[in-house]
Amino acid sequence: MKAVYINAYGGPEELVYGELPDPVPGVREVLVKVVAASVNPVDWKVREGRLKFLSGKNFPMVMGTEVSGTVVAMGDKVEGFTPGDRVYAGLSHRGGGYAELVAVDYRKVVRIPDELPFIEASTLAIAGVTPMQAFTLHYPVKPGDEVLVNGGSGGVGTYAVQIAKVLGARVTAVCSTRNAMLVKRLGADEVIDYEREDFRKREAAFDVVLDAASNAFFPETKRCLKNGGMLIKLNLSAGSLLLSLWSRFFSPKKLKMILVKNRSEDVRWLIDQITSGKVQVVMDMTYPLEDARLAHEYSQTGRVRGKVVLEV
Repeated sequence: MKAVYINAYGGPEELVYGELPDPVPGVREVLVKVVAASVNPVDWKVREGRLKFLSGKNFPMVMGTEVSGTVVAMGDKVEGFTPGDRVYAGLSHRGGGYAELVAVDYRKVVRIPDELPFIEASTLAIAGVTPMQAFTLHYPVKPGDEVLVNGGSGGVGTYAVQIAKVLGARVTAVCSTRNAMLVKRLGADEVIDYEREDFRKREAAFDVVLDAASNAFFPETKRCLKNGGMLIKLNLSAGSLLLSLWSRFFSPKKLKMILVKNRSEDVRWLIDQITSGKVQVVMDMTYPLEDARLAHEYSQTGRVRGKVVLEV
């Protein structure tokens, strides 16, 4: 099969497009013929070696943490799927998605309806379920809560603005001037242009801040949180971990770092929101699989509006 993989951690130049053996599904695995693979910041962070404690050191390592496609085969102990089923599959940080075929634990595979395009379906868990879990599992958002999404025009941010609105929140989105109309169209009640105003200087304004831009740090950001409020960060670091533990016991304002949990019920909830028209998938760019290096380079600019996807 054709695949994009690395033989060592490093920059985009480490990405190789070439042939690898076809995967063989285990007894509890589904073999998926990949149609689309989402490109997420976690992919290039894995490529750079920042998450090697999760991704390991087994090379060649195929990139990609989530895909959509069709079922072509199943292990002996898999029930509930048949060849030809249209599916979404969430993968671990060990990857496997940038390829023509991938074998996935059947518990991480969800059927998708015919009306949901493969390209959109490939973006569900990392960009979509992450803010959904942030606003339901980690800080349960209630109608009327003040939610701020820092980085409201990116892959996670565009989902986060819409999901917070579905949950009844009043949403403030932080982005550039050129993206203001986009986030307003997605439902943001207020837009802060980060070049004109620093949201951190607002006093006790928000119940929860989701840092999709990865540049909100707790010591500066806690000022804008209400007592009992929470800053949610999506990137792990030792310093933030220590502050998270400190805030848990000694501060009325909390810091929490999260990793998305691969729960099929959350993917189904998000599919329902999309097919009912309450949430839309914002697409920026699609690339053919062989141009994965270009996709990574673009993702790393921090200028992506919505999602970047590889077509396989």
